[in-house]
Amino acid sequence: MVVFDADGHIMEPEAMFTRLEPEFYPRRPVRASLPSDTYRGENDACWIFEGRALPSLSGRGPTTFYLPGDSRSRSMVVPVEAQSLEDIRLRLADLDHFGIDQQVVFPTLFLVSLAEDLRLEAALFRAYNDYVCAACAGSGGRLKWAALVSFRDPEAARAELRRVSDMGASAILTLGMVWDRSLHDPAFLPVFESAADLDLPLCVHFGWGSWTLTSLFEGTNTSFCSATTPVHWAFYWFMVSGLLSKVPTLRVGFLESGSGWVPYLIDQVRRRLDRPSILTRPSARTRAAGPRDPMDYVEEGRVFVACEHDEDLPYLVSRLGEGCLMAASDYPHGDTSADEAFVDLIRGRDGLSASAKEKLLGGNAQRFYRS
Repeated sequence: MVVFDADGHIMEPEAMFTRLEPEFYPRRPVRASLPSDTYRGENDACWIFEGRALPSLSGRGPTTFYLPGDSRSRSMVVPVEAQSLEDIRLRLADLDHFGIDQQVVFPTLFLVSLAEDLRLEAALFRAYNDYVCAACAGSGGRLKWAALVSFRDPEAARAELRRVSDMGASAILTLGMVWDRSLHDPAFLPVFESAADLDLPLCVHFGWGSWTLTSLFEGTNTSFCSATTPVHWAFYWFMVSGLLSKVPTLRVGFLESGSGWVPYLIDQVRRRLDRPSILTRPSARTRAAGPRDPMDYVEEGRVFVACEHDEDLPYLVSRLGEGCLMAASDYPHGDTSADEAFVDLIRGRDGLSASAKEKLLGGNAQRFYRS
């Protein structure tokens, strides 16, 4: 059995931005070091980009992550060079320690919507894709990567999709919202179609995609509202909009947002597709053409969700079946989504069959991601 980590991360190093084209290099994110006695504490480095300091840990609109080489990063048991993929041997040694055979790499800085300028955004995404592709190439096939494309420029996105497909990407990433637009925006349909044609699954990941939404919240412990729930919204919109019927070969995964919410949202979608009231005429309760029952897509192997080891996995398997849940470490973030020891923890769970454990630990992720 191959143990497949469905969601790991890179802490982007400054060297990544040397891959920007000369036109855009002067507008790159610039790393700044801060004194250790500020309110940011051990988060004593940030990116300065387009008038913002990222992460923005306090005040209105906080985002929460850290940079490789800041005090928090150096205090972890994970070497900085493993966090940034600057030393693949160190990353692979950590995977060995946790019993992980393969891992898909996602960004950290780019879990925030950065550049309003479409051309700059596309250039940053190209630099990221180039860097991560080159880094993973030295892993002997153990590290896979998810590519970034500029959804707000569908033509540029489709061109980049073709390029990253040729480079060997295993998936593409989006946040739950793309700036202030939800994922069922009709303008994004060509991107989904191109991804499906290239057999690149779509990963809807935790992140601060909408500054308008993020700015509604202030203080600590706000990321559930600003970065997690948009993933849930995306699931809802995918199901009620009929998008998966419009693009019948697209696979979509929902990452770093738990999985216990999925049965609830399936039930809510069903109430909207088949309205339960007996007060309306039967003709008014007829389901609209397009959307199908969410479990149809799950059973077809087109919807996947990353779970956490301490969720009620036996119940989730009873509701969703064995074929859609994936285990993920969130390595090396070490935050509230962390599940680095998922291999031993899931193997030790009661109430799960051997086949369910095997699929959770790798079989489902292998079916979801492009090899």
